[in-house]
Amino acid sequence: MFLHEIIKGADPAHAVFEGESRVTYGELEQDLRQYRNCLYHMGVGRGDRVALYSSNRPEFVYVYLAVVSLGAIIIPVNNSLVDREVDYIIRDAGARLLVTDTALEVSCPSIDIHDLDFQASRDTCPEAPQFPEDITEDDVCALVYTSGTTGSPKGAMLTHRNLVGNVEQFISRIVFKPEDKVLCVLPMFHCYGLTTVVNAGLYAHSTIVILRSKSPTEIINTIVEHSVTIAIMVPPMYNLLARRGDPSVMKTVHTFISGGASIPQPVAQAFYFRFRHPVQEGYGLTEASPVVCVLPSAKPKYLTSGPVLPGVEAYIRTENGGPYVAGTVGELMVRGSNIMKGYWNKPEETKKVLSEDGWLHTGDLAYMDADKYIYIVDRIKDLIIVNGENIYPGEVEDCIYEVEGIAECAVVGHPDPLRGQAVWAYVVMKEGYDFDENKIRKHMSKNIASYKIPRRFIPMDALPKNATGKILKRALRDN
Repeated sequence: MFLHEIIKGADPAHAVFEGESRVTYGELEQDLRQYRNCLYHMGVGRGDRVALYSSNRPEFVYVYLAVVSLGAIIIPVNNSLVDREVDYIIRDAGARLLVTDTALEVSCPSIDIHDLDFQASRDTCPEAPQFPEDITEDDVCALVYTSGTTGSPKGAMLTHRNLVGNVEQFISRIVFKPEDKVLCVLPMFHCYGLTTVVNAGLYAHSTIVILRSKSPTEIINTIVEHSVTIAIMVPPMYNLLARRGDPSVMKTVHTFISGGASIPQPVAQAFYFRFRHPVQEGYGLTEASPVVCVLPSAKPKYLTSGPVLPGVEAYIRTENGGPYVAGTVGELMVRGSNIMKGYWNKPEETKKVLSEDGWLHTGDLAYMDADKYIYIVDRIKDLIIVNGENIYPGEVEDCIYEVEGIAECAVVGHPDPLRGQAVWAYVVMKEGYDFDENKIRKHMSKNIASYKIPRRFIPMDALPKNATGKILKRALRDN
């Protein structure tokens, strides 16, 4: 199946989008036809790259599907990037066109998404040709750029097989039905939201409830107003809801999914105690389209993302190379139909992460238990080494979260001339609580080895985050 075919067979009268406006699957098909006609008339054809810079809205999906249905390649761009950063991606990808909801100075032609919508609504463009017959499912249909936490962003080449296959893998564990209403608060441009909300919702012919705001009040109001049944979010959102949400308003939601970063156990527990509903944690990365594993509801555990999805393989790469012993930490390696084709125009970078037999180096430290559940320990680059001892920030953060009054925290390593690195903790307090370093240290001294206790605690009003709500540790390390 090709990506743009995932909406085939849907009831034309059934709602595909709710939120600011209601759109049916029949209207989506009509809008898609008009958009692809317009884009083809503007010169977009097979193999062309089209960048898309937009907040969450139905028009995002119209452009997304129209581009790939022409045999072209879509580039969803982080809409929190500034002109210079967007232009780097456009130049790197050789984009022919930018569709945007914000005026940007870039080095390729651009069109405002509202103007494109107006042109499409007039329905005056000649009919575009059908999807090229010689394109295969292994052809690239999307370039999704990594966040650039280690150098310049790289475009992961994702094929029709990658994206459609990953949706099928995902919904084999997390069941979507046409009657489901899926909360779309994650940004559509991000691979996490694009696959688990947009693609999965469209594939299952569900209703996608679009929300642009990330405030807890708006999230709760939207869930109540539209009777949302599946909520897919990031840990900071669950943290806020666990502190503020009214349990009675979540009664329509039967599935809560968390991804983007590991959810701290105290946050998952607080959410469960308030709403009496577990959060199913998932794990993935852009290069894997992105979902690798999701915790099954039938056998939940804390601190784990569960076993890999059907059709995905994984193993822990350890230094000794012998038979794996459960609980041993090493680099997580994954393989499957969801793994990218490589990085766009970066063969050397591709070789560093993708082996000839298809195994992807995730760059994440992890271990498996006896049930083959995967526990993400930390990014390899986030590992802190003090006097030769390995310290995993996630473990330290979990201990800090246990202290009453802690809203958020992040642990990073800073250079230290004597020890190699020193552990620093950045802490945000809940409203009504004062920062008390002695209280935090006292708790940690009873619950974690002394060499893991941060050398410094820095109170913060807020932690730096990216567009999905993931804490930017690089910004803290560079601080």
